[in-house]
Amino acid sequence: MSAATHRALVRRPADDSGRTLVEVAEVPAPRLEPGDALLAPATVGVCGTDWQILRGLRDDPTPVLGHEGVAYVVEPGESGLPEGTAVTVNPTHPHDPSFLLGHNLPGLWAELTRVPATAVRAGLVVPVPGDATRPRVAALAEPLASALYGMRIARHTVRPAAVVVWGDGIVGRLARDLWRAELPGSQPLLVGHGPDATDPGDPELPQLLAHLPSPVVAVIATPRTGTREALTVLDREVPGTLLVDVHAGLEPGPLPLTAGDLDVAALRAANCGGVPWPPHVEEFTRPHGPLLLCGHRGVAEGHLRDAVDLLRASPKLGAGVLTHEVGLEEAADLVNTVLLSGAREVAGRRVLKTSIDVGGRP
Repeated sequence: MSAATHRALVRRPADDSGRTLVEVAEVPAPRLEPGDALLAPATVGVCGTDWQILRGLRDDPTPVLGHEGVAYVVEPGESGLPEGTAVTVNPTHPHDPSFLLGHNLPGLWAELTRVPATAVRAGLVVPVPGDATRPRVAALAEPLASALYGMRIARHTVRPAAVVVWGDGIVGRLARDLWRAELPGSQPLLVGHGPDATDPGDPELPQLLAHLPSPVVAVIATPRTGTREALTVLDREVPGTLLVDVHAGLEPGPLPLTAGDLDVAALRAANCGGVPWPPHVEEFTRPHGPLLLCGHRGVAEGHLRDAVDLLRASPKLGAGVLTHEVGLEEAADLVNTVLLSGAREVAGRRVLKTSIDVGGRP
């Protein structure tokens, strides 16, 4: 890295087959506007949304991804934080859609990252303890904060007797662990393809869902390609009061459910960054019991702080979710191996959460 450039993990333009790979490249140093903050990422994560972008399932334009992790302050801008302060960044602005870190703005997969003044003024640069740069904390804090946000919306609305988590990836497993701690003695039903999950195609799944005590909270944490199927099955098979937290994304437009054709994507977007509170939850009438739908985008500063504190205090939380720890060059090899093979396995192990040591230091 020179004064004019720094290294970043960069998406190459798609080839003739539409395939996108990544490479470590020298890129120009960010140009700061008044009030902007400049950060040096230390440890960052690779999440499910990043994989969707890399596979062309989303059209987010930035060549440098990454919206999870911990960095050090290089230039404080309007944050007022001392140089060298460890921070995490809330990647979603609750009121300004032009700020979406690692989606439409260059993200944390780089040795330097600019955070615009609009995000700094909104308090999206959040100071954290210095040991939050540890891979497990830095890589899991943002997805855990999102699962925590969803749990708080659900707990505000109903007193659940049972929990279903549909999707056994990063957020799904973190949500399962949160709910297991929240409801002592309970065992949330995890639906997915892992060895400790019930497969979505298991012929016994409808019976398992039908015998859950009401009210049931269901968290949908699938890739966006699986959201509609998960919601349709839950709606059809779970009797009594069912609250569904649509954590996963889905395409806009009406979705046929037993309560009618509902624009679930619009309902999901109604809660953003902790706003509003009380949260927006909409209730519908179905033949076999009330259906309550909610969702959320982004998190609030308090969710991030609480997630960091939980990870620091609870070593077993999210056990097994962080599967790979790599440097910047190794990250390029890992990402390209997954993209080229089409399988989420590297070095004989399923890829869930990967942390990247970018190298930022106080």
